[in-house]
Amino acid sequence: MVPFDRIRIRQWVVPVAIGAYEHEKSTTQELSLDLSLEGDFQIAAASDSLGDALDYAQIKSDLEQWLVDRRWMLLEAFAQDLCLRALEHPLVQRVEVTVEKPAALAPALVSYTTVREK
Repeated sequence: MVPFDRIRIRQWVVPVAIGAYEHEKSTTQELSLDLSLEGDFQIAAASDSLGDALDYAQIKSDLEQWLVDRRWMLLEAFAQDLCLRALEHPLVQRVEVTVEKPAALAPALVSYTTVREK
């Protein structure tokens, strides 16, 4: 098996409707994401063509649109759903995401990390 290549989108801040507590249910909160997308990207490396590549700008845009009008109670559920959505891309074989929720216990920082793969 060929080792996976990795593309990371780091320090990506997104507004998300998330929270289990009553005061969290009427608004969005900013989450900071560190998203790793893994797969075999050797064809793109050889061709130097966007058509063969994992278009991370398109994936970022798709995920941002997908977030609209969705709500989660827990970081765990949000992270899993985000991973599963990213895995819909044919080149993505494995996803790791760390989600930080800065407002949860400020000034302490709460984060959750998970990995999903095909």
